[in-house]
Amino acid sequence: MPEPGNATEDEQPVRAATSGSRRRRGRPPASGGPSTEQRILRTARELFSELGYEKCTFSEIAERAGLTRPAINHYFHSKKDLYDAVFESTEDNVVTTGMASAAAEPDLPGQLTAFLRAASQVDSEDRSYARFITSALLDAFRHPELRDRAHAQLDEVREFVAGSLRAAIEAGEVRRDIDVGAVSEMLVAVMWGMGLYAGFVGTHDQLESVIDQFSRLLDGSLW
Repeated sequence: MPEPGNATEDEQPVRAATSGSRRRRGRPPASGGPSTEQRILRTARELFSELGYEKCTFSEIAERAGLTRPAINHYFHSKKDLYDAVFESTEDNVVTTGMASAAAEPDLPGQLTAFLRAASQVDSEDRSYARFITSALLDAFRHPELRDRAHAQLDEVREFVAGSLRAAIEAGEVRRDIDVGAVSEMLVAVMWGMGLYAGFVGTHDQLESVIDQFSRLLDGSLW
């Protein structure tokens, strides 16, 4: 526990090499431009998912990424800045991509299946996306400063599912007397569970099979 008035490791600025010198904004040693930034983001995504926001440090991220801590600080001034960047890149690659794929489908089963399939195809060799998007909700309950963004993302997925349900009702695909709110929550819970499965339990091939069976369940052909 740091003493009052002392910054934690991830809040401390990088010290200049000589007293009074200013930190230069050029590329740091071992920097490779955007590829280095992406390397940092992927490593941070992995460690935030494994350790949680509180226990993850710049030093651990730097060590796993094969970089120095000053190299991390060149791109991200604090752990919160880095976490926000990881959150944004994950949302772009999972949620936004999934919704775009779903928009091209004509019916409810196709839309929900397309969303899940697009989200799971971000990178079949990189499970950190699925791990982060599920673990981020847990961190949001532990840390108030992370809560608004996580809840906004969850609400975005809720609205996507509810909108698909309302469109299905208007198209005559779904009974008009269903409780849209309750069914939306059920489907969000199932989809979140699939993300948990994809990140921590099953293989990519197993997830593909699970999504196929989920699609059959939605279109009524499973039983």
